[in-house]
Amino acid sequence: MSGQEIIFEKREAIALIRFNRIARRNAWNTQLVRETMAAIRDANADDDVRVIVLTGEGSTYSAGSDFKAPPEPKDESGRSPNPSTLTMGQGEHNWLKLLIESKPVIAAINGPAIGLGATHILAADIRVAAASATFSFPFLRLGAMPECASTALLSRIVGHGRALDLCLRAREIDAQEAYRIGLVTEIFTDAEFQDQVLKLAQSIAAFPALQTKMSKALLWENAGEHDPDAIMRRESGAFVRMLKAVGQARPLDGARRNQS
Repeated sequence: MSGQEIIFEKREAIALIRFNRIARRNAWNTQLVRETMAAIRDANADDDVRVIVLTGEGSTYSAGSDFKAPPEPKDESGRSPNPSTLTMGQGEHNWLKLLIESKPVIAAINGPAIGLGATHILAADIRVAAASATFSFPFLRLGAMPECASTALLSRIVGHGRALDLCLRAREIDAQEAYRIGLVTEIFTDAEFQDQVLKLAQSIAAFPALQTKMSKALLWENAGEHDPDAIMRRESGAFVRMLKAVGQARPLDGARRNQS
């Protein structure tokens, strides 16, 4: 399945979503945002999919918002939707909520990631980069501000001081610095990038689906929790649910073996 602005395909247990606006350096317009979010929802509803990968076609990951895109018709609020409003809204337009509640998401940055192209990846669970990738936070230089939950997530990932430095200086960094500060967790050569990303996704897809889902949920839910009792309650509850699920599955598996 593919849309006008993305290529969406399944490779065994992996849903691969590729931004496909090469002429615009994969800059996000409203159609690309809608198609990407719909593709993530479709992948989450597919029991065969275990991992979602976001990447870009061509040599650019994403040049951010497409400021040259024609304006959208005004909505009921009297404003024209744009990529930022479609990711920073409530409910189905909340990019952060969508990815937190999603199956594991890998952002595979194959080239420059600029503005919204650099902030939307922060909600992914794992970020890896090609050696040629760069990351730019040019908002203040453009008279804008960081968005897409980056004002919360960037500090968590790279630390408060580095987040301020990246944004207040409107900095661009290369893949090596992104790795050094923890923005990405691995760098692959450009030639091996796609193969290595798929290999990573396959390794995660091989883990038990329930335990993977609950582990991700606990890590997100407890990330900002300061109450030790609340942390332990969540973990204990998850373990009980896991053991019940495993206990229910084992007799069925045994019955199947006895019937064969």
